[in-house]
Amino acid sequence: PGALAAFDVNRQKQVVRLIRIQFLKRFESSIYAFEASCQNLLSKLLAFIRKNVATEAERKRLQRWEAQNSELLEHVKERRAEFQEEDESEESETSELGDEFLDDFEVLDRENYDVPEIFDETYADLEQLVDFLEELKAFDARHDNKLQSLIKLLKSDPVLKQHKVLIFSEFMSTARYLRRELQKAGIEGVEEIDSASQIERGDMIQRFAPYYNGTTSAGLAASGQKETRILISTDVLSEGLNLQDATRLINYDLHWNPVRLMQRIGRVDRRLDPEIEARIVADHPDQAPLRGKVVYWNFLPP
Repeated sequence: PGALAAFDVNRQKQVVRLIRIQFLKRFESSIYAFEASCQNLLSKLLAFIRKNVATEAERKRLQRWEAQNSELLEHVKERRAEFQEEDESEESETSELGDEFLDDFEVLDRENYDVPEIFDETYADLEQLVDFLEELKAFDARHDNKLQSLIKLLKSDPVLKQHKVLIFSEFMSTARYLRRELQKAGIEGVEEIDSASQIERGDMIQRFAPYYNGTTSAGLAASGQKETRILISTDVLSEGLNLQDATRLINYDLHWNPVRLMQRIGRVDRRLDPEIEARIVADHPDQAPLRGKVVYWNFLPP
């Protein structure tokens, strides 16, 4: 039993390390990805407590905690609703924060688990998340130096301010945050794609890279489609696609796997077709100096 207990303790320590690393990676990716993680964990912890409260004292403790933090919980609900416009699973305004996670938890058997002690630990975690979320309330995109660096790059680089660029992020929440903020900054022709996007992937790819996907700029216009100049993507687009209409790429965050970074760059650093190249240059003479040479940027953690 002693060895088994030590094994379990070490395994749990490893899990905690993984969770901490994931939080740090999301913090490095974007402040919004970190905020979304904090909101999600807060919701899951509340769902866990709700599922397991059994005594009157436990119910009162939960009600007291929610009352003490009602302003923050309301703020979190508003933030989640604000950024859920494209999500399929929309929470209703009347539902409690965390209700969507209730089915993920089972009622713990109190013969086998010290539930009061687990509750104490859970409330301690909730307090830590409240500290983070209170801090984040005062933060907005104007304070986001990384985002502002991207906007400055897109507006000042002679190529990026008028030609196509592919922007990769590891996380959906960061990709969607970038799309919103670039559009707010007045940058036009921005689209975003991730694993939950409702838009047909093939259409999105064709709007960004028409020439290497069977059409042209004129062909898109004739079919009433608007050409995309800046495509923000998660790694759903990182393998096996022809996006070499673009010659510029930005890694907004670094994937832990260097092979994935090479795959991303390989979307634009691909074999060129002389016939298609001639068509691109004929239709867009200003692109002639850019063809055949790829440039990419990596945003490093501060």
